[in-house]
Amino acid sequence: MPGSHLSAFERVSLETMLPFGLSQTEMARRLGRSKSTVSRELARNAGPSGRYRAVNAQRRYAARRMACRPAHKLASPVLCSVVEEGLRKEWSPEQIADTLALEFPEEKAMHVSHETIYGHVYANKKRGGTLHRGLRHGRKKRRNRSHSKERRGIIKDRVLIHERPAIVETQERVGDWEGDTIIGKNHKGAVATFVDRKSLFLVAAVMPDKSAGELYTAALTAYHGTVPRRLRHTLTVDNGKEFANFKDIEHALDIDIYFAQPYCSWQRGINENTNGLLRQYLPKKTDFSTLTPEELQTYVDKLNNRPRKKLDYRTPAQVFKEGIVALRV
Repeated sequence: MPGSHLSAFERVSLETMLPFGLSQTEMARRLGRSKSTVSRELARNAGPSGRYRAVNAQRRYAARRMACRPAHKLASPVLCSVVEEGLRKEWSPEQIADTLALEFPEEKAMHVSHETIYGHVYANKKRGGTLHRGLRHGRKKRRNRSHSKERRGIIKDRVLIHERPAIVETQERVGDWEGDTIIGKNHKGAVATFVDRKSLFLVAAVMPDKSAGELYTAALTAYHGTVPRRLRHTLTVDNGKEFANFKDIEHALDIDIYFAQPYCSWQRGINENTNGLLRQYLPKKTDFSTLTPEELQTYVDKLNNRPRKKLDYRTPAQVFKEGIVALRV
């Protein structure tokens, strides 16, 4: 059974669903939660304007947790040093805390809660320190499209998500991907992102524009030399016209492509979440026309080597490598 509080990922999913006018009962069903949990979350963590933002909700939750117990300092200079090293690597306090618990199960002096780490960061900030810069901030704003009409043309011969093999939903195997693009300032340049549903492993490529031709080239660039052919089972994308050449991508990569329903971004929630993490390095006002493949790969490597709670604090790179090793067995 899930805990009584929503996770950060669940809060992102909840924010993504809200613009589509779903009932609290339906949102709770999709999250695998009770309706009362969703109702309480929206009531407690909506902003002054009544609008719900996942990142702000997570901060309010963390602040309440910190306020309900006495503040603690990091136990030792060694622990402090290790925590600050993790923050400089841009790991979240939760990732640092749980990784330490796994690596030092018998050394209580190396155990620390993520609330204590947050307290350390904010105290450091008040003293003029820079540790807070490693924390992830911001989510892309979403327009309310619940009453808008589909303005984009329907891509010919697309296969919708409900025809996707059932095994994809289970996330039991490496090789089922979700894809999308993120756009630079003034629509100058773009980045194509492809995320494996099980391992959370990310591959990406720079695009000079968001055309279908450039997306085709970017997809081949992202997968070539990194993703073995036998780990290309399916790719789920949105209905953007950049995916109009999807049949060419299917043939070139030997992968089956499925389309989410229009404006149902939660059907590609892993990709949406990963794009949000990538925006830490490529904020919305970034001019992608100056972004080099080498710079982008640096950011991708950081995400792929960051321990993730969903992976029991292993990294996406580790889990993806396990999938490659399994091919040789």
